[in-house]
Amino acid sequence: MKEQDVKSIIGIAIGAILFMELLIFGGWGIAVPIAVIIYYILMLWQSKILGIKQNIKNNILLVPIGLTALCFAFFDNMLLKFLNVLFLYGLIILNTSQQFGVNPYENLSFKGFLEIVPLGILNPIKNMGKPINIIKERINNGTKDSNSVVLKVFIGFLIGLPIIFITTILLMNTDVAFNSIILLIIEKFNFDLGWILRRVVVFIIIFFPLYSFFYGIRNKKEKIDEQKEKNRTQIFDFTIVITVTSSLCIVYIIYCLSQITYFISAFKGILPADYTFAGYARKGFFECIPLGIINLLLIIILTLFTKVEGNKKKGNAIKGGTYYLVAFTLFLVISALSKMWLYISAYGITIMRVYVSWFLIVRCIILLLIGIKTYYSKFKLTKNIFIGFTIMFLGLNYANIDYKIAEYDAELYIVDQVDTLSAFYQLSDSALGSLIKIETDAIKPILKKYETRIYRKTKWQEWNLPNYNGKKILENKE
Repeated sequence: MKEQDVKSIIGIAIGAILFMELLIFGGWGIAVPIAVIIYYILMLWQSKILGIKQNIKNNILLVPIGLTALCFAFFDNMLLKFLNVLFLYGLIILNTSQQFGVNPYENLSFKGFLEIVPLGILNPIKNMGKPINIIKERINNGTKDSNSVVLKVFIGFLIGLPIIFITTILLMNTDVAFNSIILLIIEKFNFDLGWILRRVVVFIIIFFPLYSFFYGIRNKKEKIDEQKEKNRTQIFDFTIVITVTSSLCIVYIIYCLSQITYFISAFKGILPADYTFAGYARKGFFECIPLGIINLLLIIILTLFTKVEGNKKKGNAIKGGTYYLVAFTLFLVISALSKMWLYISAYGITIMRVYVSWFLIVRCIILLLIGIKTYYSKFKLTKNIFIGFTIMFLGLNYANIDYKIAEYDAELYIVDQVDTLSAFYQLSDSALGSLIKIETDAIKPILKKYETRIYRKTKWQEWNLPNYNGKKILENKE
């Protein structure tokens, strides 16, 4: 067993115990930023073992990583917490691969992002048995006699433990005196078998993938230099693709002309006849989703896989088709967004309406970036989509949407007498301050739900600011 393997096992075992107590048996509040700090201490430990110096230029991802981790302490939106876990995991894998130089592709490139799957998911599974192999190697390298004794003791322990456990249970059921002695021992030493077994199982679940992940990084045969993307394979005939695109564009023109009143109504803030606000907004959203997917696939075929053979006229035709598809899709998305805002202005904001609006805005940004890429070929599309998405996603978190929704809906209820109370059932503890401003008996069941949630027994690892502020608000109210 190499010395670096011993150090690595010790460090990762300590890290696994801390992650287990902080997150699994603790909570997803203030514990998350602490766990992220522990991970990076562990990563620095692995870097020191390999003699790799950290490159500060490659650590720009620490900014969104830190901001995402702090969201667990600042906010308490459950859906965003779940999405933050996924986003944080992806960012950490991406940053780790950059620091250790194991991602063969350009930073923040499309193929570079795809490497998250093998590095963060497949490799930990593939290398799962490495810790056991290292221990076996250590045993094989020892003296024959000592190895024999250690191995026999270990085997005897594994065989004897379940036998002793079953025998003890049987004896406790048959003899009152023996049962009293065992219970006294358990009480004296505060021996909780369930507590121990749960932690052993969770430790194994965390330790082996975590060690396997770092093992895959540490045992890379050589540091892979940054590689350029391979040339795209152009497989579709230009004439066929441009015919399909042109035909589709004609259909879209006819569709827009036939629906001109329907589309203009949304921008003017007028609800068309035979529509409800909800139905109008719902139709706008669901008509832009399938058409947007079709247009996006066609844009990918046009720009990446269509044979142009260096012909400038063909290239311009491809660009023209792409511009039209981008513009039409953008028109649909903006139209859907205007319908959603018309719905919100009539019935207030709910958390789902905010998510839908955010999603539509992100789609607008992506479409604009695709348009820029079409005009300027050197524009790094994937990198800028990632930057735009990260800004929008962190903005969604730090906007504290639960509080903003509560403020808006409370004012709408008090001033305009619009019934927006149902929206408060879906909001986090951040909404409590706005809820108690509404002076009506109708809020009592909602307030009771908030009180139950805020005063429930929590661990320090679950601490977050909305829960803390909620307790202060309720105490002052009393």
